[in-house]
Amino acid sequence: MKRFLIPTWLYLLFLMSCSTASDPEPATALKDKKYTIDSLINKDRKLIVMAKVRGQDAIGAMPKDPAQVEVVYNILKDKNGRIVYISEMPKSPNDDWFIACKSYFDENGNLFAFQRQNNFFNSECTKGAALENLQRFYNDKFDVLDSVYTLTDSYKKDLTEAPCKFPYNFPYKIYKNVDEYRGTVKGL
Repeated sequence: MKRFLIPTWLYLLFLMSCSTASDPEPATALKDKKYTIDSLINKDRKLIVMAKVRGQDAIGAMPKDPAQVEVVYNILKDKNGRIVYISEMPKSPNDDWFIACKSYFDENGNLFAFQRQNNFFNSECTKGAALENLQRFYNDKFDVLDSVYTLTDSYKKDLTEAPCKFPYNFPYKIYKNVDEYRGTVKGL
């Protein structure tokens, strides 16, 4: 009887093609988790809305006079009362820009996604608004697994960053977890 030997590389290729990995890529799973939280925000889920008022250190309830607001915070908690989302939106005095820094946290309070949206006029690379969008996805060691950056006009047409001016580009901080956020933003 003749023996038929399969080369090792062919055997490994066969095994890999037959495997049924049920877990998607780590970044894809994080994007799905972010999408789920975004869906909750867009439904009738109750966001906690707070504000940092000019001249005060801690955030609190929204004041009656919107002119006092320096930064608006939107907070979403899961059914167990854990914070899963915080957006921080500085207020534009003249409504010529909009900036939102959105942090997404897992069930342990660790950041798994961060999104920064910066929409502004006077960019000199488009007649209307320029829309800058940065998304980063992190593993549990706070390493970036994936990052997506876009710069478009109001019609979703890609813009080149070189001729653009970013007159309303403010510094921001990415917090590793909810506790670090709470340690920096008083009243959260």
